Amino acid sequence: MRKHIGTARAAVLGVAAVATVVGLSGGASAAPTAYAPLPLPANSVGTAQIQTGAVDTFKIKDKSIGGWDVLDNTLPWSKMGSDFRANINKTINTATAAKTTADSATTKANAADSKATEALNKVNGLPQSPSYLKNWGEIFRNTIGNARAELGQSSSGEGLNISVPTGADAVMWGNEADFGGKSFALTKVGYEVFQTGENSAIAAGNMPSIKFEISNPTDAATYTTLVYSPDNSASNTWTKIDAAADTGKHWGFSGSWFNADPTRCGLNGARCTLDDALAVLGSNAKFLSAGVGKGRDNAWHGAIRSLTVNATTYEFTAGGVQKG
Repeated sequence: MRKHIGTARAAVLGVAAVATVVGLSGGASAAPTAYAPLPLPANSVGTAQIQTGAVDTFKIKDKSIGGWDVLDNTLPWSKMGSDFRANINKTINTATAAKTTADSATTKANAADSKATEALNKVNGLPQSPSYLKNWGEIFRNTIGNARAELGQSSSGEGLNISVPTGADAVMWGNEADFGGKSFALTKVGYEVFQTGENSAIAAGNMPSIKFEISNPTDAATYTTLVYSPDNSASNTWTKIDAAADTGKHWGFSGSWFNADPTRCGLNGARCTLDDALAVLGSNAKFLSAGVGKGRDNAWHGAIRSLTVNATTYEFTAGGVQKG
């Protein structure tokens, strides 16, 4: 009999212990373990919204919400009603649009401040912010081998630095977009060059060229490049060269048609003056590009600081191209 009483007493004590653990024994229950709420994933709401009544059964789709959703402190996007999701999206879109408007206003305000500063600097005689032209760069179809042309700084100052390692290399640097399609005409043309004694020692007339690509130059040709290559300028200094006023025969056209007859001013022949070259062109000649370059003939390392085409002089600086 004592044995059975002992067993019953143990069972009662066991139930009491379980009740204590799960919080069923009144004041004797242990405090439940506190879990820190997990961060809310995107497009979800937490239990706080449910407690405040912000989410009710009418805003939940006809799908079950599992225990894991409650434990994870989230309500998945897929289990929200369509109207509730629409309201959330509307709020997000409104906030996004407001930010876009604010960003646009900030950009306009910064631009206005910049203009105001420039105007004030101009009144006070202070330097203005530089304005650079677009569409200038290396013309890749006329670049061969390892030759390169790049705006920058050198021991000679700012300018377009040109490096042509060998006579098999070539580079052209200029502008297609702003010249292409315009009727071809030249009234003023020239450039400012930094020549070295090493370049002059290689060959006579080892200078960079002014180059104009031309479409429909004559009825007998659809394409040519008009090239100006003067005599060597003074070494180790900047020299301005007026190509239009040059009376030497330093102009020539590329292409088989021009080089087939000495009177057509071929680049591989005796060449001619600018006036003679322009007389060869037909009335349908149009610019394809305007620029400067070197090769394929001899190695050359130096710089060009400006290019004049008709009424405009383009200044080559380390930061970009500017109108002079």
